[in-house]
Amino acid sequence: MKISNKQEGKTMTKKEMILEAIEGLGYKPHVDDDGDICVRFQMKSIFFLTGQEEEQYISAILPQFSEVNEGEETLTLAVCNKVSREVKLAKVYIDQTLKSVSASCEFFYTDMESLKSNVEHVLGILGMVRSTYYKAKAELM
Repeated sequence: MKISNKQEGKTMTKKEMILEAIEGLGYKPHVDDDGDICVRFQMKSIFFLTGQEEEQYISAILPQFSEVNEGEETLTLAVCNKVSREVKLAKVYIDQTLKSVSASCEFFYTDMESLKSNVEHVLGILGMVRSTYYKAKAELM
């Protein structure tokens, strides 16, 4: 789905809109080899996955921000569960490799303004997930 940017009178793809929203916050995103949008935020790489063009839905991911040590799988699951409960809109999980912890935020948007607002909110959420995770892990050990 292409949405018109009313301010400039042009039609933009979802990827172009996300890039503009991130740039509008003062960051310098780039598109990686897989076509995902990557932005450095608070010394972390956060990826925005656009999915299908016609859906007004976006997933932002903070990949592999912590390792899962052998023998700590149960503790790691408990920490992920605790952080997912405490940090609204964040999903914190052991990824498919079972060797690291990742986090994601997913959202729908209606127009460019809601996209900009959601992108800013998601960056803030994913920016605090890692420190919240390590704090929760220390509490549960």
